[in-house]
Amino acid sequence: MNFLRARKVCTAMAAVFFAMSSSIYAQAADNYPTKPVQIVLPIAPGGDTDINARLFSKYLQEELGQSVAIINVDGAGGTIGMRRVKDAKPDGYTALFFHNESLVPKIAGISDIGLDDFKMAAIAIIDNSTILVTHKDAPFSDMKELDQYAVNNPDKLTFGMLIGGVSHIIGAALNNELKSEATMIDIGGNSAKIVALRGKKVDFINVQYQLVKDYLKSGEFINLGLLSPERNPVIPDIATTTEQGYPMNFDRFFYFAMPKDTPDEIVNKFSEAIKNVVNNKDYIEESKSFYLTPTYMNPQEATSYVEDQYESLLKYKDLLRN
Repeated sequence: MNFLRARKVCTAMAAVFFAMSSSIYAQAADNYPTKPVQIVLPIAPGGDTDINARLFSKYLQEELGQSVAIINVDGAGGTIGMRRVKDAKPDGYTALFFHNESLVPKIAGISDIGLDDFKMAAIAIIDNSTILVTHKDAPFSDMKELDQYAVNNPDKLTFGMLIGGVSHIIGAALNNELKSEATMIDIGGNSAKIVALRGKKVDFINVQYQLVKDYLKSGEFINLGLLSPERNPVIPDIATTTEQGYPMNFDRFFYFAMPKDTPDEIVNKFSEAIKNVVNNKDYIEESKSFYLTPTYMNPQEATSYVEDQYESLLKYKDLLRN
């Protein structure tokens, strides 16, 4: 009986403590932000996500009136950095900046963490610059030739990817489209994939256009197709896989999210600052050089959009878990 009474007291005290904490954070929204904000990137420095975050944060700190620190936390397909934000104080001073890749580990069954563990602040960027590329000595130079090569050379075609990443799903989608499957090889992120393709360790990869544009210009790499329903107006000469008869859409969205218990008042203030950056003419002009499309979605719109994207990727679940 004493044990039950003590348990009830502890439960009641925990509820009071939680209510007090929520009230403190909610009151803090009135003056938010009063100190620097940390933006956690669940990837290593140097890639396109890192570049996009640093460009955006340059304008974001002007809107917030506080400095914005970029913190790179690499590892485990992004889930280490995601967990760091998930477990942070819900006070608005720690936010996650990431993209579609955050949806994949849970779908692939390699992690229990997903975007439903966070509160969406906004979607800020759409990136429709993901292309398939091969090296100059490959025996194919477009999607039809690649497909035929796969048929004529079973078990020889290799696709460089990252297990638990977007490229994992792209590989599964490709194998769903091709007449004969490519062997998926776990290489790592974009930097590692580019090195592997240059060394001809794999036959083709997916990558962002901006990261390989110099290789394409020199002829060292060959574009096989843009993984988008329509051409990107900033790079209109890059053909899509869809127009070649292989319809695939892997446009990426970049978002900001906060710990789940962050008060809506703080999330909304942060989101409004993001909106102002997206509409900033200087930012829009500067983002063109990275082939990005600044696109704002508020917390509710972003949440709905992410849920739809998650549902669309679930069709690849069994392929990822084989």
